[in-house]
Order: sequence, then C-alpha cells, then structure tokens
Amino acid sequence: MFVALSSVGGAGGCGSCGGSRDVAGRYDGGVITEDELRREADRLPPILRSRFESAAGRRDMVSAIIDKRLLAKEARKRGLDETPEIRREVQALEERLVIQALLAAEEKAMGAPTEGELREWYEGHQAELGEPERVRVRRILAAVPAGAPQADRDRAKARAARYAARLQAGERFEKVARDGEGNERSRDGELGLLAQTDQGDPGLVAAAFALGKTGARSPVVAVNDGFAVLELVERRPGRVPSLDEARAEVANRVTPVRKRKAFDQLLARLRERADVQVESEQRK
Repeated sequence: MFVALSSVGGAGGCGSCGGSRDVAGRYDGGVITEDELRREADRLPPILRSRFESAAGRRDMVSAIIDKRLLAKEARKRGLDETPEIRREVQALEERLVIQALLAAEEKAMGAPTEGELREWYEGHQAELGEPERVRVRRILAAVPAGAPQADRDRAKARAARYAARLQAGERFEKVARDGEGNERSRDGELGLLAQTDQGDPGLVAAAFALGKTGARSPVVAVNDGFAVLELVERRPGRVPSLDEARAEVANRVTPVRKRKAFDQLLARLRERADVQVESEQRK
C-alpha cells in the first residue's frame, strides 16, 4: 500500500486549499491538493513512483493519503498525539530535521573551495592522484583447466612453444593469436592495459612488465589459465595529472574535509557558549 510506504505524519486536511482544479481528493474535513499528491509521490522509491504516473496508480495514491489522514485524525481525536512517548518521538524527529537544516545552511555559507584550498590539497596528495605505469600487451594462450594433471600442463606448454615457433618463423601475431585458446583470440590477442598493482594474474603482469620495448615478445610463460606468449604493444609511463586535469577529483576530496571542519568549528563555538560540562563519574 502507498500509505505504508509514505512518510507518516503531516498536517491535517485543509477545507479551503485552492480551487477544484487543484484538488486531487476530498474527505470529510479536508482535501488532498495536487501539490500534496506530488510531494507524496516524490518520497516514493523510483520503482513505485512510476506506478503513480498511471490513472489507477494516481487513484491509489490519493486513497492512501486520505487513509493516512483519517487514521491520523482518529489518533488525535483519541489524544494519542499527546502521550509522552509520541511527544518524545516528535521532539526527536524535529531535532533531526532542524539539525539537518542547520548543517545545510552552514555548508551553503561555506561556498565552493577556493583555488588556494584546492592547490594545497593537490600538492599534499599527488601520490594518491598519480597514475601508475601501464603496459598494453597481446597474448596467445594455450589453456589449462584449473587442477589439470601434469600431463595436461605439459601438453599445453608444448602448444605454447609451437605458437612461439610460428612467430619466430615470421607469422603475424594476429594470425597465430586466432589459433590461441583465450577469449582474446577474437581481438587478435589484445588484453588491454595492465598495471603492476593488478592482482588478477601476477605471472602475467610480471612477464608483461619484463618486456623492454614495443614489439618485444616473451618466451613461453606460465599464467593463471595456462601458458602464453606475450607481445608488448604500448608502454605508458606513470604520471601525476595537473591540477586542472584533476580539478573535479580534488574538489570531491576537499569538500567533505571542509564540511567536517566547519561542523567541528560550529560545535566548538556552541559548546563554549553553552559552558558544557560532562560529569566524569556517575553520582550516587
């Protein structure tokens, strides 16, 4: 039911809220306006909000809001809104909402990070922004299933050696790669970029970074899924992006720090003005 998913509470109905074109539903004691209907719909998760767009969904929503209003009206009639437990819950909710509004106002007053703040963070965290050295390689794989017996591994290694011999004899890498057994054979052996921090296949990464210059080929090497011959396509040196290149990332990293600092400063001022004292031991 929409009523179960909508936020509980809200003001009672208003008998004079706008003309008939603004009224989505009526009940004894009030009306549901189009604005109220839209606000309730906006509180719903997207998957439920789409139901509201249909005529039937809209009727269900109006009925749910009316049901909620009738239940709240009956609860107030019985004086349940004045019970100590309910008053405590209302006070706690009000505190949360006004604190959220206060923090939002403080954050708005802060404005965007200054150029000096961005540069200070950038210069102190360049190692975090740095891009590692990467290599692009192609591979011809002789696959071995996980847990295969040694005889199968020996046969796969021999197949990889034959691939290497074909390359040595002058066959194009792309042609030999199409006879390989990895998924990359459909891409002429292309594996993409690798970094030394990649954890998926240490043997593959080590062999790839051992290649010297573009076009260099490895001997047969053991990899996670068998044995392979690699070819270096490209080597990209590690680099630190400039502040302009990393500006959006730096701003994203600086903003939470500034918000926390503003919150701590606000709380410190409030505590000082309030002469806060916390008893270190429970009094008997």
